[in-house]
Amino acid sequence: MLHFYDADTILVVLPDDYMIKESDTHALENFVFWKDKPIYTYKHESELQTMDTLKRIQFFGPAYKFSPKTFSDIPFQIIEDGFEFKGRRFCKAQDAFYYMHPSGKRIYTCRNGEDHPLVYIGFLAGAYQLYVFHGNEIIYSGNDALPSGESRLNDMDKLRDNYFCRSINSRYFKLHFPCTFALDSVHDSLGTELDDYVNQLCHHLNMDTTNIQRINTYFYTSREELQYFIAAPLWQTIYGKSFGDINHITGFDLATFKHETGHSIIGAKIGFNPSPFFMEGFRQFTDYFFNEAAYTNDLKAFGDNRKLLTPALISAENVGFFKDMVNYSISGVFIAYIIEKVGLEAFKAAYAENKIDEMMKQKDLSLEHLIEGFKKVK
Repeated sequence: MLHFYDADTILVVLPDDYMIKESDTHALENFVFWKDKPIYTYKHESELQTMDTLKRIQFFGPAYKFSPKTFSDIPFQIIEDGFEFKGRRFCKAQDAFYYMHPSGKRIYTCRNGEDHPLVYIGFLAGAYQLYVFHGNEIIYSGNDALPSGESRLNDMDKLRDNYFCRSINSRYFKLHFPCTFALDSVHDSLGTELDDYVNQLCHHLNMDTTNIQRINTYFYTSREELQYFIAAPLWQTIYGKSFGDINHITGFDLATFKHETGHSIIGAKIGFNPSPFFMEGFRQFTDYFFNEAAYTNDLKAFGDNRKLLTPALISAENVGFFKDMVNYSISGVFIAYIIEKVGLEAFKAAYAENKIDEMMKQKDLSLEHLIEGFKKVK
């Protein structure tokens, strides 16, 4: 993957008569965070010229809208309304795949429907050569063209069936526990207790609880096993991870569980925001409904690190925000301050549309003045 993006320009090729959404363009062009971002240019499939084949090309859009020749030398086949892999048909709107061509010069990021996030970005796909997704679940991962010529794939459905032995269903959750998990730590009333957290969270955020899809939550005995199942390299440190309606938790840590569930509920009922500062800050803010000490502790952390709160931190991408854990506390108390100024409903609307800057301008506010004011009063 790094070799593919080691280029000044990426040519994104779209199916003919397919128009890419602005939000998808933003997501594509902000995927690279470890180096200077390449320039992205766009063409439809029929506009490709012979010289274009020398460029780094990213095929993007529904697979079934491309011509068969585009897929002639990759292990995915075009079928009506979807694609096929290893004899299995993927025709649901939420089905998608990521594939890096062995040449290192072509990448395929195709999904059937447009109303689902670009899931390969959330997984930072690239540790493996290919991924097949159903919604926010990895179905296959692995390498299809090793130097030896062999294929080495992870059938994640089979691996999950072998690893998770007990499930508990509730109104909002399907909880999955590993075979090695101490069963005395899991009791049948657990689902009801966790459902109550969702009810209270929705109440505090002035939201009803209708149309919340059941959240699949997987618990793992170790961080390493969690990262294996989500295809995250072990040089990262991940104890919990939320992918919309699917969450992954190390051990049975209620704080981590509530953190990731908060992301899921905010995403389902309000929307997703691409800014790590606003995404994590808003979720951190919800802790203050349940625990006054959480706000006090975060405010103290901010006081000890007040110089870190800058416009640059607020606009930082993932690598800039997540490099320091104290940024969770800083973003939480600052989001609380913004909400105090503009109101919860106005903030929620701007958060969902990723228009927080526009909302503040309408209220004659600016980040610089808010930061200055916050530092004076806190």
